[in-house]
Amino acid sequence: MNFLIMGLPKSGKSALFNALTKSARQDIYPDIRVGTVKVPDKNLDRVSKWHETDKKVNGEIDITDPATNLNFDASSDFIEKKYLQEIQKYDGVILVIRSFKNDSVPHPYGKVGLENDLEQFTIESRLIDVQIIEKRIENIEKSFKSLTKQEREINQKNIQTLKEVSKLIEQGEPYSSEIYTEAHRAAIGSSFLISKSPMMVIINTDENQSIPQPELDKIAPLIRKDSLLIQMPLGFEEDMIGLNDNEAEEFRNASEITLNDFDSIFNNLLKVSNSICFLTAGKKECRSWIIKEGSSAVEAAGKIHSDIARGFVRAEVINIEDLLKFSNEKEAKDKGLIKGEGKNYIIKSGDVVNFLFSV
Repeated sequence: MNFLIMGLPKSGKSALFNALTKSARQDIYPDIRVGTVKVPDKNLDRVSKWHETDKKVNGEIDITDPATNLNFDASSDFIEKKYLQEIQKYDGVILVIRSFKNDSVPHPYGKVGLENDLEQFTIESRLIDVQIIEKRIENIEKSFKSLTKQEREINQKNIQTLKEVSKLIEQGEPYSSEIYTEAHRAAIGSSFLISKSPMMVIINTDENQSIPQPELDKIAPLIRKDSLLIQMPLGFEEDMIGLNDNEAEEFRNASEITLNDFDSIFNNLLKVSNSICFLTAGKKECRSWIIKEGSSAVEAAGKIHSDIARGFVRAEVINIEDLLKFSNEKEAKDKGLIKGEGKNYIIKSGDVVNFLFSV
């Protein structure tokens, strides 16, 4: 998965990227930064300890701290057309909204205000989506000369459908609305649109600042119902980059930070993107894999290697809660709790899987 960080300048985007990727703070950042983040998985920790494994490998998420041209800033052209293709590679958005107050870090609009910033993002994200759709239409129209009459008619209908979607987005219709038909959803199915992409909103607070519930209620209509919101002092988390896990935990406890634990970012990214983790485990290596919820056994096998999916025979599956009741796998197998499953078995969170295949 590849998540794009978005937000106003000075909102804390780079602080979030640094905290997630353990990158050192800099005065000047390059145009774009891409980092790979290991996703904490308590089930992986547990099964690794149970196996006394030699190697533990966490699942990974890619995070992008974008160039200035991807920062929403009330400009008339939020994203230059040459970047519209680039934005298509993302699977979701992490939106950072500033709540912390610091006179030495000026707010682009002159005043910190959650409601105003969210309104601005809503407006400009719609403009981005409209630009992306316009680019799609432009590309379809360019191909007309090489098409047959029948193909042109099909593409003309597709263009009309895309224009309808664009109008709905401009009107502020949420993608979850029933007003979007199957034809609308099919037309934009492969496109990255902010209005339909998984989104997590992080309110970047001062240390121990908690947003009052009346203020949260006020901004609730500006946040998509299918997105998730957390509060977190990102500057505080960035300050702990050089600490090991134990030192960081002691620092947090001493500071009495009462907001979301930093690991909640990862949990929420998985949740908002409808993703889960399954495990492969043994003495040599235990590994956590991230897949979409509802993935079949053969799809999970393909996540590991295409040859395993191609030569899939069966999957030996046991949930970690059952596995840890025993001292070894043979005991679990003798009790009939390690089960052979076919291609269509739906992998569940915490499943420990051994794939049998032949190529």
